[in-house]
Amino acid sequence: MAIPGELGGETMLQTAIRHSPFSIIITDPRLDDNPITYVNDAFQSTTLYSRDFALGRNCRFLQGPDTDPQDIEKIRSGLRSEKEFQVTLVNHRADGTPFRNQLLIAPIHDADGELCAYFGLQRDLNGSVSQDDPEDDSLALLRELQHRVKNHLSMIVSMIRIQARREVTPDSLKAVSRRIEALALLYEELLQTKGNGNGRKSIAAGAYLSRIASVVSGLQARGAIRVNVECDDIALPLDNAARLGLLLSEFLTNALEHAFEDRDSGFVEVRFFRLSDGTIRLSIEDDGIGMPEGSDWPFGALSIERQHDRAKSDKGTLDTTGHGKKPGVGGSIVAALTQSLDATLEVTRPKRGTIITLDFDPAGATPDRHDH
Repeated sequence: MAIPGELGGETMLQTAIRHSPFSIIITDPRLDDNPITYVNDAFQSTTLYSRDFALGRNCRFLQGPDTDPQDIEKIRSGLRSEKEFQVTLVNHRADGTPFRNQLLIAPIHDADGELCAYFGLQRDLNGSVSQDDPEDDSLALLRELQHRVKNHLSMIVSMIRIQARREVTPDSLKAVSRRIEALALLYEELLQTKGNGNGRKSIAAGAYLSRIASVVSGLQARGAIRVNVECDDIALPLDNAARLGLLLSEFLTNALEHAFEDRDSGFVEVRFFRLSDGTIRLSIEDDGIGMPEGSDWPFGALSIERQHDRAKSDKGTLDTTGHGKKPGVGGSIVAALTQSLDATLEVTRPKRGTIITLDFDPAGATPDRHDH
């Protein structure tokens, strides 16, 4: 499948993100009144409220005359419990029209076990065949995934918390959004595939990674740079699929942002397949300018914890992206995810471009911790 960069802009985003049925909200309970620190594009499309309006406000602006006070109390009680909960209630869009909102909220804890964020997943039930049965199979699938992406979210949330309090560069903000959209696509892919008969614990990872490649290519559209994607039909556990999605997002973004400086054309090839010994391989190859001489990306990246401390202590505008030979937060995330997969990562420089190869045994990856 070829994804021309010049054709991968707004049309692709509208299909893959803006029309997504899932609105994502992240709030910070450590700040006064638990304000919103992140919303995705689907939130803006569903609620008609802009991101600029929503950030820094409590979610209660979605309530209106048709909102049942008992449902509001369910939300308050659920937040006080600091446990995952679900409620279906009537919310109101910016133009005043009501809609039935299926809301799942999960607490996110930091490395010390302290509550650092709430992750909310909203689903507009207006016109949905499941609106009479909020406890349907789709909701069960979303709950399963909710459990399994918490560790990945905690990495991203730590950076959102800092960015909510600091002036940050546009590229840093875009990077955070891209990482969360990769997880949003995992929700959508799971809902579409409905599992594969093994307790809904796995999805078609090839299809999911193909969609990640499409979205990232759209976000980073660059002239006539072609992105060729060849992903085999391989079912993987949700934990592994989530990690691979984030890794592919980092690899592909890195290639499209840095490999073709001062060039209007080129190619990036993404492949995902199983080797003869059962090992799973994800590879990204480009014909760009190659890694800077002396770069050891991502192996020289700081840990997530060190990046967090640096971002808190550095003065001036916060920039979480990498420059030259110094990896940014993306390199830290790549290193952490590679370790959690117990994978082998190799970055090579052929005569032209860069080849990134990630090999792992799906049976050897470290499972996510579940909060039941």
